Amino acid sequence: MAPVPFQHPARYAPVAVIGAHLASVVYLTYAITTSLYTSYKLLSPAQDTRSRLAQRKRLVPAFLSLAVAALCLATYTAVSSASLSYRTWAYEHGLDLPEWFITDDEVFPETENSSKLSLTYIAQWLSDTPIYYDTLEIVVEKARRFWWSQQIDLATVAFSMLLSIEGRRRKIPLTSAFLILAHLVNLSFAQNLFCLALLLTPTPLPSGNEDLELPVVPLPTSRLIQIRDKLIPPKPKDWHLHPFILQITLVFNYGSIFFLPYAAETPSFMNMAFLARASTFLPLILPQIVPVSWGTVHSHPHDAYGSFTAIFRTISAVSFALHIKSSISGLVYNLPNSHYHRHSVFLPWDMKERSTWERSTTASSKVLGSISDHPAVQAVGWDVLVSTLSLGLWAAVRATDVQDIIESTIPFYNSRRKIEQTAKDETPRTPIKAESEPAEDAVSEHSMTLRRRGRPAKSRLGSVASSSALSEEGTGTPGRRRGRPKKTKQLGEEKAYEPPPSETKELVEGDILPANELDWESASLAWGLVAFAGLGSACAGVFEGECISR
Repeated sequence: MAPVPFQHPARYAPVAVIGAHLASVVYLTYAITTSLYTSYKLLSPAQDTRSRLAQRKRLVPAFLSLAVAALCLATYTAVSSASLSYRTWAYEHGLDLPEWFITDDEVFPETENSSKLSLTYIAQWLSDTPIYYDTLEIVVEKARRFWWSQQIDLATVAFSMLLSIEGRRRKIPLTSAFLILAHLVNLSFAQNLFCLALLLTPTPLPSGNEDLELPVVPLPTSRLIQIRDKLIPPKPKDWHLHPFILQITLVFNYGSIFFLPYAAETPSFMNMAFLARASTFLPLILPQIVPVSWGTVHSHPHDAYGSFTAIFRTISAVSFALHIKSSISGLVYNLPNSHYHRHSVFLPWDMKERSTWERSTTASSKVLGSISDHPAVQAVGWDVLVSTLSLGLWAAVRATDVQDIIESTIPFYNSRRKIEQTAKDETPRTPIKAESEPAEDAVSEHSMTLRRRGRPAKSRLGSVASSSALSEEGTGTPGRRRGRPKKTKQLGEEKAYEPPPSETKELVEGDILPANELDWESASLAWGLVAFAGLGSACAGVFEGECISR
């Protein structure tokens, strides 16, 4: 094969883009780690009980390990994909590869060009090769590979909705950074980091946490927040965006995902891919910039549960429909040499064995086996698997109600337990007053032994007989001015404590301590939904259960 001349002069702007990508990942990871420290430092003493401390020691390392594993897998597959792209570019241009690129069974033709891996060659490679474009197009240009890619795209839509709801409710700092990392690294890495944030933020953080003194400040954001609050006033508590507006954002999300495989190998592919990723930020941006009239201020936090359920039902239904479509397309896709791609000059398998495998295996095995077509497909496939593992583990840790998961995945389904809970929420919430009523009855039954609030009665103020008469009648002799009648008046005027509405809301919005043992029934249901309805539908079910579990 004759060497192909360089198509473009060497430019260092693509190198700067790669450097900015890596620097953004490092910085955002550091900033999120700092925000996790902020959340842990702002925990109230009520959240430092022995049971909660024991569960944090047990659960935080688990999700942290999953996040590290996801980051390592993303790094390995990214390096493998980049090295394969460089090797293909060097082979096409007749360049000798460096020794660390050459294996024992690979022989490259000798050329007059230098074999040193210099920055000039890297700049020339990035100038001639749109590496981001190639990576995105490789995973969507074939129906079998797109089956893996679409799972991540659909799950990212559900994840962005979870960030919008729980991030605003708990006032978690840098909520948008989690979604940025989901696009720059992978979904499983950002998902496990957000699970850590939820574990360390069981109750909403107090206002003004932006000015908290941290050991290392990521950015001087306090001034920017002040400017933002002047331009866009903060929304009141329990304000939520109208569900219809969120439904419109879902139209952009799913519309771009639907047309993405049809735009492959066309000039409009990059625009469609950009729209698919940029539209996931709408649920995070719109609540910050729209006027208050575009939403609703609920009198009670549970009043928003109906809209949450409707949104996640829509996400689950559309995700299931798109998953069925991609599954059918992948199963019936039977074109020869479907495993070929633009880097197939270095296929990692024997062609004869590959041909035999294509003829003998089933259609579902071909879809699942497409994960080995390219390192970019491996990155997406491993991302799906790690996200599935962490999703089931989170459902088990939080003991997510199975009925809530089923309710969000099956349209027009209302469980009997949900109806009873709705009726219970509509009743006055005065648990302390209800407990005080039996205490008054106990006073009339036990005349010899009386235990009341306040200072104990002295023997010189009355005898046992007078105490008995007082407990039966409830009032003293009109002519007496001292002693027991004064005590009786104080007891009669005593009322049960009723918490103010502000304290009631804080109690309702507080997190519930999960069980000591993991709920593997919820985890099994989540993993079963991934196998049947896809990762996007399963994420909608588990995330909806998390949003309405308070």
